[in-house]
Amino acid sequence: MPVRHKFYQTNFGNGYATHNAILYSTKYKPEVMILGTFNPDTPNANFADFFYGRNFLWTALKNLIIYQGLVLQNRRMPQNGNPRAVLNPTLLEIFEICFRLKLTFSDLVLEVLHADNPNYQLLQNDNIIYNQQVFNLIQDGQKKEVGGLQQLNALNQVNWNTQNIIKYLCDNPQIKSVYFTRRPTGIWADHWNQIVNHECMAERLLTNIFTPSGQGRPVFYSMARLLNHWLHNDNHNFGKLDNNWLTRHGVNINDF
Repeated sequence: MPVRHKFYQTNFGNGYATHNAILYSTKYKPEVMILGTFNPDTPNANFADFFYGRNFLWTALKNLIIYQGLVLQNRRMPQNGNPRAVLNPTLLEIFEICFRLKLTFSDLVLEVLHADNPNYQLLQNDNIIYNQQVFNLIQDGQKKEVGGLQQLNALNQVNWNTQNIIKYLCDNPQIKSVYFTRRPTGIWADHWNQIVNHECMAERLLTNIFTPSGQGRPVFYSMARLLNHWLHNDNHNFGKLDNNWLTRHGVNINDF
């Protein structure tokens, strides 16, 4: 079996479900897509209960939409290991934020290690052994002795979700903004550009925002710096969230 996306096909049982790692809801027509890279179904490492369940995204959105201030400072789950029993925000609150903001989600990678039914061994922390080499399934490229998705892609072991995402966006013209949660460089650039340059994307905002993992400069795992980047960024390598969209939802961007 390949290592599939954690939410490849998931029915949350409350009007939310995924198909091809794209979120569908019977409660609303989505207006905003948040697009990521890969969320692997590694049961001994990935404890996410929803898209971006492990990092700063949901604590940041709760600060913006619910608290309208810098109340939560940390990521929702620890980087490694089992999370605490009660998460903030809860999964129910996440669905409420999705409803309020009319959000949908998807990731560019659908599955890995799919070609020729390869043998692999799951390790800790999203690592696997394949072809007698260690790869990390949420890492872009080679870091010391550990390969990443770039190296697996070179071995034809990445199944991309790009065409499914394009079809979904074409079928949902009411989606006016697509935010890619990283810089579109390396193996991601071609697939992001396929989406951006498709004829269905006319008159939409398609931009990248700083990763909600919070890693790297200038954020360095700071909630205040992450939200400031999302709202006020002037670095040409990134975009920012549509301030008018947030204002319509009661967010005073000058508070962040």
